[in-house]
Amino acid sequence: MGYYVNGSGNVRIKKDDLGRAYEAMMALQERTDLMGGGRYSAEETKKFFAWMPEDLRTIPNAKEVFLALGFDVQDEDDGGILIFAYDSKIGDERWFFAAAAPFMSGEFEWTGEDGAKGKWMFEEGKMIEWTGANVNYKWDEEVRKRTYRDWE
Repeated sequence: MGYYVNGSGNVRIKKDDLGRAYEAMMALQERTDLMGGGRYSAEETKKFFAWMPEDLRTIPNAKEVFLALGFDVQDEDDGGILIFAYDSKIGDERWFFAAAAPFMSGEFEWTGEDGAKGKWMFEEGKMIEWTGANVNYKWDEEVRKRTYRDWE
């Protein structure tokens, strides 16, 4: 089960912003309302982010967070990182990108297993998500736009 997507982009975090991006993502540990994964039984309910460790602090830095989420990440010459590809089942990735959005630039385009398109853009400290049939070609009424960071 699950929904497979692949994507590519050029999302960057500068060296000087890596620590702040990491701390913003670690603050998600308290956001159980955003967690899409979990263990549920009669004895226990434990929520966590899909495909991620229960304790996010076991991940040592921002680059490793994105690797744990399943993204291809490379080091940049200036000490920052570039997040450039993904090919797996989708989980709770959007919340980590939304949390780190104030420290990101660039965009990432998605295609789902059913051909659905999506795009994340990082502008003015926010993550903007575009979804719809023509997302990569024109912005029109078929495209839905959602801005993250309004949940703080």
